[in-house]
Amino acid sequence: MHFLNIVASLISVACLTSHATASLRITANNHSFGGVNYPGLQFLEPIQRDEVIRALVKAHARVIRLFIRGDESHSDPETELGVFDHAILDQFDDTLAAIHRISNGKVKVIIAPHDSHALRGSNNAPCDAYCRKVDAAFLDFYSTNELKEIYKHRLTHLFNEYKSKNFHGANWATLKQIIMGVDLQNQPWSGIYPIVAGEPWLCEMATHLKETIGLGSNNIAVITGGISAGAGSIPTGSGGIPNSAFDCKAVDIIGVHAYFSASNEATAGTAWANMFLPGNTLTSRALGRKLLMVEEWSYVNSANGLAYKKEAIFDQGNALNYRGIPWLYSTATTKDEGTTSRISVLREPNFAIGALTAVLKKAYNARSNFDFSSYLPAPPTGLTNLKVLPGNPYVPEQSSCTFGCEGWLCDSADSCTPDLICKNSVCQKPAETQPGTVGQSCNSRSVCQEHLICEDKICQECVSRPSIQPKDKRKTMVEGHINGQCEPDTAQPFRMRPICTLPSSSAAQRGNPCHRPADCSADEFCSWGLCKPCSESEGGCLGMKCKNNNKCKTGFCNSYGKCDYPSKVKRPSGPGANARRRSPGQMEFRGPKDQAQGPARVRSEAMRVVIPEEGVKATGAPVS
Repeated sequence: MHFLNIVASLISVACLTSHATASLRITANNHSFGGVNYPGLQFLEPIQRDEVIRALVKAHARVIRLFIRGDESHSDPETELGVFDHAILDQFDDTLAAIHRISNGKVKVIIAPHDSHALRGSNNAPCDAYCRKVDAAFLDFYSTNELKEIYKHRLTHLFNEYKSKNFHGANWATLKQIIMGVDLQNQPWSGIYPIVAGEPWLCEMATHLKETIGLGSNNIAVITGGISAGAGSIPTGSGGIPNSAFDCKAVDIIGVHAYFSASNEATAGTAWANMFLPGNTLTSRALGRKLLMVEEWSYVNSANGLAYKKEAIFDQGNALNYRGIPWLYSTATTKDEGTTSRISVLREPNFAIGALTAVLKKAYNARSNFDFSSYLPAPPTGLTNLKVLPGNPYVPEQSSCTFGCEGWLCDSADSCTPDLICKNSVCQKPAETQPGTVGQSCNSRSVCQEHLICEDKICQECVSRPSIQPKDKRKTMVEGHINGQCEPDTAQPFRMRPICTLPSSSAAQRGNPCHRPADCSADEFCSWGLCKPCSESEGGCLGMKCKNNNKCKTGFCNSYGKCDYPSKVKRPSGPGANARRRSPGQMEFRGPKDQAQGPARVRSEAMRVVIPEEGVKATGAPVS
């Protein structure tokens, strides 16, 4: 019965899609793409390695991210600082050649030349020569000149001095036909945020890769590699990408690493839809300056259990495709998946690989606002005009929510249950200040939301438009495509509530009522009580350039010179969050600087320096 309910709900929505206009749809003529992370691919036996590569090519993966590091059975190629085992590098070179050969040059790689987790022997990365050098002080890797020079030598040896056995003795820095980009490191600072020391390391290493080693002259991108994994907190406003990444000319791509699980209020993809909302602080900072991609994301187990793994995978890939953000899943494997987020690429399509393949195929010809063509040529297929957000065909039969619940992705009012609104591509409960919702007073001046009807001076609750049930319900969904026909309004003349009205066409769109910019979606502004579509000619909308608040229809010009929603009050967080608080009755001594008391006293012991956050001000969630 649950499956039948899912089908019925999805068909009802399908009845209306020809009338709906997709909100925040990407229209730029740039290709997005999808791919996977595969640590240790080079260590597989050649027969199995090639079988994996063929499976990934068949699944429409366009990029494979590889790691130069050891594992439980293999050493890092830099066995001692400055000493390299070329037999291990030859294995890696064989893998590059196999990917290029099997994909006919259509698949490229991103190389992580070192893993920050190896500095501490964590996250399945064995302690390497750098780990033994820094001992427990792993942050010294980023701040001491000696270690910076040693690491530069590693990069130089890998990409300039080692001669490829498969590409006619060329060095890797010239292999643009197979290498799309090189990370500075996998997750520099290894989860520490804000960066506590050595931040100049970032641009110093980027410049070394781009100019000294020569990646820039060969159209191979320099990628940040998931700095501190700080972007994972962008949707909550407590973290972000440091200015040093955006300001460094040698950085080409900002690589975001983040992991989200589903909840009762949101799908696993909702956080991605919020993070990459077109025009918000992160996307507007990057557009025209840097390219954005998600280098790592995966299924995160929730209280619902593994039965929801495929649903969560599709939701996340679907959200990133809809936002036009290229992505790589973490992690592909041939090992047993167990309860982990890993996806075995050689399993049957009824397992998790089926959901991953579905979103990889959609990413293959999805659009993006960011132009990656210098590093990854467009595939021979054309681009899709994504008019409707694809439905998720992997919702479990036992799911308590089948479609359009709070936190689900949407592209129009009829994509959500009638009591919710579709704003910024997410079904959400209307704020108390949101005008025109169910139960509010209405008249010719105070109108209802577009999908509601005003009767007896009240915005009436409505019901979803019913659909004609197919004879064979098992054949209604094929790879996310839904087929169905609506019942005529006269089919059931005696209804307790009216049917939700059809969304109007874009040409005659009335717009939802509003009191302030935050009542509208990010691609709209509030004009004379109604949400109206933004246009470049008028300016002043979210993400557009500005000089002062008066130039913004959103009411606020942020510190990056882009229109934004008014900022939420920032709360102190981190180790220094309590530094400004006092206990009741506590007095602070403010004596002369040479006194031995008070906060300004001279200290002989080491102090912990708290660096203020330099984060992105999140905008995906306007002030309520």
